[in-house]
Amino acid sequence: MKNCNAAIIGLGGFGKIISAAVKESKKVRLIAGCDINPDKLEKFKEETGIEKVYDSIEKLLSDPAIDLVIIATLPSNHYDLGKLALKSGKHAFFEKPGALTPQHMAELIELSESKNLKTSIDFVMRRNPLYFILKEISELNFFGLPERAALENYAHDDSLPPEHWFWDYEKSGGIWIEHGVHFFDIVNWLMGKPKKAWGEKIPRETLGFVDRVLGTAYHENGAVISYYHGFTKPEAFENTRFFLIFEKAYTELEGWIPVKLTIDAMVTPEIEKFLMGDLLLKARSFLPGVDVALETKLLNNWNDEKTFIGRGKEYRATARIKFTYQLTVDRWEVYRACVRQGIEDLAAAIKNEKYLPDVTLYDAKNALEVAFMMEGREIG
Repeated sequence: MKNCNAAIIGLGGFGKIISAAVKESKKVRLIAGCDINPDKLEKFKEETGIEKVYDSIEKLLSDPAIDLVIIATLPSNHYDLGKLALKSGKHAFFEKPGALTPQHMAELIELSESKNLKTSIDFVMRRNPLYFILKEISELNFFGLPERAALENYAHDDSLPPEHWFWDYEKSGGIWIEHGVHFFDIVNWLMGKPKKAWGEKIPRETLGFVDRVLGTAYHENGAVISYYHGFTKPEAFENTRFFLIFEKAYTELEGWIPVKLTIDAMVTPEIEKFLMGDLLLKARSFLPGVDVALETKLLNNWNDEKTFIGRGKEYRATARIKFTYQLTVDRWEVYRACVRQGIEDLAAAIKNEKYLPDVTLYDAKNALEVAFMMEGREIG
């Protein structure tokens, strides 16, 4: 079957990342761009070599050659543009959050299903091999129940002046919605949706807009997750860590686009073999173009199996080993590869190579509902 023809709506920063990612795809062909800013249209033509550009959504949606629209505008426009695209019979890929409320996301789901159209959202972390490793060890229950997780996200704001749309709640939805949904989705994927959650918003004293948020979510089996986002650092000094603690393992991811995962675990020979063998092989093939390297360090060796007690449970281990999984390319190459894989996965569903994409708007709705919990707003 022919390649899926795509067009980008919104040619700002996200649009540039997406166009660079799709340019390398052998399954999706970028054929057009759309923006109301004529300078951005000219820049798009220069950077991509694509001559077909539109200055209105209506003109783009009337183009019968376009199968898929990629919506990369301000968050406040996602819902309206998504509705127009779906009503015009176009499949849609949304930059996150996809809508500013769960109710609007539910409407997009209903509309896409009524028209038998495929949709997905740019939750890039689902595509990362390191999060895939966490997903595998969570599902296989090698290290017992998850007890605690914590996100510490010290993000940069040096490219976000006070007048930037990011700080405008009506345009971005605020930090929990515009940015937090990435992490709510990945935790939902790993552990299921929380039973309850609460959050706080901390304004910048001198200007009044919210630049820090802090929240806690409570999941099944007593797992407690804390989230902190602070947009307060220069880009050269930003720092993001995600910790997931099991009964028999400590795990840590580095970077909001993670390139390094460490697992400090109590293991048996069988688990050690799996982590160094089958799991590594799966991770290396999970994201095309991105390889995974592994280093190990023996922290304790008990020779024969030894019995330990924790949380009132007995378990056996022969060693404590630190496993360090490292992606072999830089974070921006990983980011582009994750975006490309998400769009190609949607294209596979459009071409009936699979029933649904791996990430759906139901996932987007669930992430928005957690954001509303943090905001203390009624989900409806």
